[in-house]
Amino acid sequence: MKITSTHKLFDTILLLLLVFSSGGLLFVFHRNLFSVVLFSISLFSLFFLGERVKKSIFNTSLLTLVLFYFFILINYIYCLGDQSYIKYGFHLLNISSCVFILTHFINNRDTSYFLKRLRWILRIILYYSICNFLFYYLVRNNLFEISYPYAKDRFVKTFNYIFFYDPERSSLNILGLDFVRNQGWFWEPGINQIYLNILLYLEGLVFKRNKWVILLTIFAIFTTYSTSGIIIMMIILIFIFKSSIKKNPILIFLAISIVIPFYFITKSNVEEKLETFSFQKRYFDLIQTISIINDYPLTGIGLDDSFFSDFRSSHFINNNLLNTFEESTSFELRAKSTDKGSSNSITYLMVAMGIPISSFLLYCFFKQTLFPNRKRILMMIIFISVFTEPLLLRPFFLIFIVSGMMSFFSRFTK
Repeated sequence: MKITSTHKLFDTILLLLLVFSSGGLLFVFHRNLFSVVLFSISLFSLFFLGERVKKSIFNTSLLTLVLFYFFILINYIYCLGDQSYIKYGFHLLNISSCVFILTHFINNRDTSYFLKRLRWILRIILYYSICNFLFYYLVRNNLFEISYPYAKDRFVKTFNYIFFYDPERSSLNILGLDFVRNQGWFWEPGINQIYLNILLYLEGLVFKRNKWVILLTIFAIFTTYSTSGIIIMMIILIFIFKSSIKKNPILIFLAISIVIPFYFITKSNVEEKLETFSFQKRYFDLIQTISIINDYPLTGIGLDDSFFSDFRSSHFINNNLLNTFEESTSFELRAKSTDKGSSNSITYLMVAMGIPISSFLLYCFFKQTLFPNRKRILMMIIFISVFTEPLLLRPFFLIFIVSGMMSFFSRFTK
């Protein structure tokens, strides 16, 4: 079908909301409203911005929706304690949005179009991130504080709701230069780097390479000062240079100019993080969630993240498991308990839904079809990201699971 400017406008809004639904400050402050908006636009796009849904695609979408709903129902029936049905309804809303979005793009668009629209959005995020970082030095004396509605102990400072910073948690001094880690439009720098690295993957490995955009993206990733983000970036750059170095030997010097500062920056960064709350929190989340999985392997404890936060505060880690981790990693676990959510999406999924269901969902996750080009590299980016951030059940990352499940059912709905 012919794609008009109206189609492109709504598709762009739809994908923009999809990205912001997973870590964006827009959804942090107005989660309920914009989750409904995302669902509504996805439904509108499916029914009014495309052709009639093909029978095979309809059957695939229906089977995916029914199976996912069945998993949620089973989880609610066998969950521990008194969990909020509203939280389960919220998961169903996100699942429905993802299914409708995928059905729309599969039926009415194609993969290259999806990636081109996403690339355009990620470029906007890139340009904003650079401005957010540079303008800090001009606006830092005119910031005011706003608290997160779902975490009253967390704050972010803003300049007229245009730029956002967290100086208390993210201030750094490198070579005498003070700066704040760049979180862009997201609630922490570690999430900003994920989308910047996806853009680097698209620019360097999927589309015709724009060297200026690649260089700007590298700079923006460095401004997030995220260890995992810089490591992911270096892996992507290795693949980019591997395919181009024979044609452009000068890229060797570019690679060296990146590797040397990367070594000195990450050296101090890693040493610092091993002693900081950030590392200890992730280390504790990994060990404790595995300990809970060991106690509730079949059905998990439920999808209510508030219940999980309360439950984990009184759960003691198995001593044998703890000793095994400390001996194998040589890292001492200093944190003893917490009432916060888990930063590890992979192990949290297993805790919430049990090993059998979560294993199938992770299988679908790796079988996604949204990014067919250099698929293993993209999944490396996403896997590392959701292993260190609580994002897997947010729409942008949940859609990977939905994509893989629809691909699985497509074999039976020709």
